[in-house]
Amino acid sequence: MCTAVRIVVAAAERERRLELRRAAVTAEWEVVGEADGPEAAYGEAVERRARFLVLDASAAGPRPEVLVRRLRSTSPNAFVIGIGDVPGVDATVASDLLDGLRDTIRDLLHSSGDHQHA
Repeated sequence: MCTAVRIVVAAAERERRLELRRAAVTAEWEVVGEADGPEAAYGEAVERRARFLVLDASAAGPRPEVLVRRLRSTSPNAFVIGIGDVPGVDATVASDLLDGLRDTIRDLLHSSGDHQHA
């Protein structure tokens, strides 16, 4: 069983944020915040101490790689998963294949080396 993982989802539209939330949450993983743009996504991820920021292309802004670097400087253990075409992220999931989001999160956790099972 995986230890608790905190996730923030970001998308321009509320309905898309709900889709991302449903695609990410499990019994062990909690969506702790939402955002509709890059600055709000950064703020939520830092404030909520999120391990993952799931960043839809609609909320990535013009330079998502800057957001990723900024988040990494504040939260070195955080990962950013882009949904759609989002440059500079740790992993990407196709916009229409959200059912692969949990596997992507799991793979990043396991490859990080600091993931523990309860």
